Amino acid sequence: MDFIMCGWLKMLFTNMTKMTPFSRSHAQQRNAVAVRRAVWQQVISGFRGQFFLIVFCLWANTVHATKVQQAEISIRGTQYVLSADIDYQLSDTAKEALQNGVPLFWTVRIKLLQQRDILWAKTLMDASIRYRLQYHALLNLYRVVIVPPDDKTTEQSGDSHNFSTLSAALDSMANLRNVPLLDVTEVQPEKQYFVRIKAQFERDALPLPLRPIAYTDPQWYLSSDWTVWSLFQAPNTQGKP
Repeated sequence: MDFIMCGWLKMLFTNMTKMTPFSRSHAQQRNAVAVRRAVWQQVISGFRGQFFLIVFCLWANTVHATKVQQAEISIRGTQYVLSADIDYQLSDTAKEALQNGVPLFWTVRIKLLQQRDILWAKTLMDASIRYRLQYHALLNLYRVVIVPPDDKTTEQSGDSHNFSTLSAALDSMANLRNVPLLDVTEVQPEKQYFVRIKAQFERDALPLPLRPIAYTDPQWYLSSDWTVWSLFQAPNTQGKP
C-alpha cells in the first residue's frame, strides 16, 4: 500500500510541475533546453577530442616501431651494392610473447626499380631476407635464424646464431652489408633507378590464436615504412619513388 501511495504521489507531483501555474514560460523552457544542450555538446566534444588525442598518441608511440636508419649504395667490383642499418624496436606485448616462446618473423624486402615515362616503374630486382627471432628459456638464449624466403613454417631452420641478450640478437638483424643490386654495365645513364627497402613484420606467422589480436592491436605493428632513394642520391622516406 505504501508503495502504491508513493508512486501515486510521485506521479501527481510530476504532473503538477508540468501545469501552467507552476511551470516556467515557454521561452524560459526553450532557453533552459538550449543551455543544457550546449553544455552537453561541449562535454561530448571535449571527451571526443581527448579520446582521439589519446588514441593518436598511443598509435604514434607504437606503430612503425622498426625504422631503416641509414643506407648507402656503393660500387663493389663491377656491381652496385646496398648497405643499410635497421633499428628494430619491440613493443612490450611483443617482448612478453617472445619471452613465452613465441617466435617472431621479419622479412627485409629490397627492390630495385627503373623509372619509365609512361608505364609504372619496372622491377629489376625483388629480393628478401627472412629472420626468425626466438627465445629459449632453458638455455636463456636468443636465437636468430636466417630462414629461406620460400619457407613459411616455423620448423625449418637456416643459418642460426645465439645471443645472450635481446639487444645483441636485434643488432645481428640490423646490419645489411653489400647486398648486390645491379651490374655497373647494365646501368643506362639516361634512366632513373630507385631502391626501396622495408622490414616487414609477419603477423601471419604468429600462432593462430594471436593473429586476430595482432591485426587490431598497435602493439603488434612492428613493420617499418618503405624507404626509397635514388640509386645515385641520398635516401629519403617517401612511400613511392
